[in-house]
Amino acid sequence: MTKRLLRVCLAVALVTGTASSTLAATVPLSDLLDGGEFVSGDKIFDNFAYVKNGEMPGPDAINVVNIIDDEGNFGIRFQGSFIDVAGGNASDALITFDVSVPDTVDFEIIGVNMSANPAVFNGPGLASVTETFVPLIGDEKLVVFDFGGGDDKLADSVVLSGYKRLPVQKDIILHAMGDEGAVTMSFLDQTFVQDIPEPSSLLLIICSLIGLAGVRRRI
Repeated sequence: MTKRLLRVCLAVALVTGTASSTLAATVPLSDLLDGGEFVSGDKIFDNFAYVKNGEMPGPDAINVVNIIDDEGNFGIRFQGSFIDVAGGNASDALITFDVSVPDTVDFEIIGVNMSANPAVFNGPGLASVTETFVPLIGDEKLVVFDFGGGDDKLADSVVLSGYKRLPVQKDIILHAMGDEGAVTMSFLDQTFVQDIPEPSSLLLIICSLIGLAGVRRRI
């Protein structure tokens, strides 16, 4: 059984066996700002906040979407028309949230992946997304960027020592510096690597969770 299939099976078992979990496909960020919770597979996202200036979209124009990467890691996508046009100051947006794994399992988050599609059009400009984990982790940082000169970095990742809950802060800065043109970004993807037990142990956990769910339905 592959790692991806193991993780998907675990996610199904966790969702099936946890009555309070809600597996949402896509919701506006605005729906999550007042204590909302978003579940993506084996990851739980909460404590969302969003502030912006300039020409950045409002929270009702940003979608939060379930995603899973090629390694089977679950996460979320922020999809919207992030933009700055020439003729003014930079546009800035800050997205913050917490990500955690269920208390019912003895797993931890051991890595973070981030990718996006920033682009500079028709003139000088810059686009950057900087991710930090303050105050829990002060010395780790993820950065993606496009400086408009063919020198760009559209993905970054970091390995962590292991956390049950992780605070995430994403600072998005877009600045079209010329007399015309624009800097844009339409999506920002985030997945989290979670350690998993050996296949035999994982299958035992899945069977136990599914069995408990079945008992709950019969009661």
